[in-house]
Amino acid sequence: MNDKTDSTVIHSKDDPQDGFDLIEYPVDFNFKALCHAQEGSPAIDYILALIEPVLDEGALIDSSSKSSRTGKFESVTVVVHIINRDELESIYKLIAQSSRVVMTL
Repeated sequence: MNDKTDSTVIHSKDDPQDGFDLIEYPVDFNFKALCHAQEGSPAIDYILALIEPVLDEGALIDSSSKSSRTGKFESVTVVVHIINRDELESIYKLIAQSSRVVMTL
């Protein structure tokens, strides 16, 4: 008998194994995104425009970007003062849903 088991693990919001519950809030959190480069539209400006509407005043601490060697991609790092898990998840969701973003860390 060939018994196959599904090894897919799905974590719920309240599951401490997802890592978000291990973070002590409030925290200064680094959001990192790898974006497609677009001439005349820096990825850092794009990411900041995505997340600034949901940030509290003074929550943005720092931001930086770097172009890839080929110029096809830009990596963006944004440091934000996060108050709670919901805020963290909402910012990740905004960044990850963008068609310009290739990957988030």
